[in-house]
Amino acid sequence: MMINKFRLQNFRNYQDETIEFLPGTNILMGDNGQGKTNVVEGIYYLLTGKSYRVQREQELLRWEQSEFHLHGDFLITDHKVSLESHYRDKKKMVKINQVPCQRLSDFVGTINVIFFSPDDLVMIKGGPSERRKFLDLHIAQMRPGHVNLLNAYNKVVQQKNALLKSFVDKSLKYSQLQLWNDQIIKFGEKIISNRVDLTKRLQVVADHIYGNLTSQKETLKVTYIALGNKNFNEAISEFPQLLNDKLEQEIERQMVLIGPHRDDVQILLNDKPARLYASQGQQRSIVLSLKLAELELIRQEKGEYPLLLLDDVLSELDHFRRDYLIDFIESSSIQTLITMTSAEAHLESGALYFVEKGHIRREQ
Repeated sequence: MMINKFRLQNFRNYQDETIEFLPGTNILMGDNGQGKTNVVEGIYYLLTGKSYRVQREQELLRWEQSEFHLHGDFLITDHKVSLESHYRDKKKMVKINQVPCQRLSDFVGTINVIFFSPDDLVMIKGGPSERRKFLDLHIAQMRPGHVNLLNAYNKVVQQKNALLKSFVDKSLKYSQLQLWNDQIIKFGEKIISNRVDLTKRLQVVADHIYGNLTSQKETLKVTYIALGNKNFNEAISEFPQLLNDKLEQEIERQMVLIGPHRDDVQILLNDKPARLYASQGQQRSIVLSLKLAELELIRQEKGEYPLLLLDDVLSELDHFRRDYLIDFIESSSIQTLITMTSAEAHLESGALYFVEKGHIRREQ
């Protein structure tokens, strides 16, 4: 998968800029605050429908503008695909080959992308929501229906929360809560199944890569904890009873306390929680292993590597990890977009673009 051309209009600090990318490595170089990260953020937003930096599209608008437009020309195997995303009047429209899509799930996964930045260490150091988000973003690219599952599930949880906070008679509330629990089980089981499947596949590939990074001296284990249980079948069979057992507590606390929206991913380094025991360098190795594992899983399923976006990553890695990443990219012929300052330049080859004040020019 490749991006050939990308246009940003009124996105972040760009008024109207078009970039033509080449196969292989593409380096976006410039001082901080010039717009390097805005380019890769725009591509990521175009492909996933979300920014990895902010929650609200309003924050992506160029100063004093009311709409932005993103357009990309891509190549999948041997055919061309055109994608567009237009935000105006607090509404978003997406198109594939000029044809509007009714749902985001019809759009996400058309072109696969893996994004990697220093902030990804939050997967290790942050809370369960960060690790769930990591899984869901990957699954959504491979299984677009996962987006609909998450949306349906989240709506049910919102409705149940509203009921828990209401002043409905307690006996009536119990019967209504049972109906919402049935829906939570219906959608929740499918979400858990998708996440467990991905985690198992990630574990195999990521542990292999991590072993290479550490000369086989350390081990990495990634396990999905569904409903507080490591065993998927047991968790699913116990799901209805767990919901019943939590009813009184949920009524008291006025919130849904059990379900995949509270699950976690356990990451163990040498059988110890990486969040507590891994050094900064080990955490970077874990995240690097997980990202490269994502690349491999997409290649196995789609027959080609996704687009890879690296935002200010090389400066955060030591020489060994940096060389491993570069060797992986070059040997696999993955089209990669890398942002860096001139002081961080470590690559000897690749197309070079200089970014300054929202303008981009090709240097070589």
